Amino acid sequence: MGAGYYYRMYRDAKQGMEGEKRVIQLLKSKFNDNYFLINDVVYVNKRGNKENIDHVVLGPNGVFAIETKDWRGKITYKDGYWTVPFPYGRSPSRQARGNAAWVKKTIDASGVSESLKIALFVKPIVVFSNPDVELERIDPEGEVVKLDELADSMTSYNRYDFSIEQLKAMGNAITKKAQNM
Repeated sequence: MGAGYYYRMYRDAKQGMEGEKRVIQLLKSKFNDNYFLINDVVYVNKRGNKENIDHVVLGPNGVFAIETKDWRGKITYKDGYWTVPFPYGRSPSRQARGNAAWVKKTIDASGVSESLKIALFVKPIVVFSNPDVELERIDPEGEVVKLDELADSMTSYNRYDFSIEQLKAMGNAITKKAQNM
């Protein structure tokens, strides 16, 4: 019985890593040197538990915290509630919002936001990377996209006009804080 449990954990982790690789490949192919990609940011949440941000993208038009899910089947998202063909754990949209809050808090604490004289908003996005997913989005409270919609979702968001130096300062703040965990 124990071997089956560990096999499922291994299989799920491997599937998740494959999904994250697909997202990384897409982001690298769609975005130029004006965008910075930070993968697998580990931090400790306010309850003292380790969390993982799959991808943080810093671009001239905004900052994005991306939660990748490699789920398959029909998934319905309505008003923050998820229905899936089999149990997966906690809400991906809640994960993405928590990750975005950590990124914002980290950048704000570094003084970068203050020097920019802005109120920074980090956009949370949940991306489904598995080609065998069918999404039904009914009044979503957050950005929920399939892999082939991710780049358009990000480029259509034009809240800021950050310089390369500003993006590097934000990226340094994130990586420095994550490394000190």
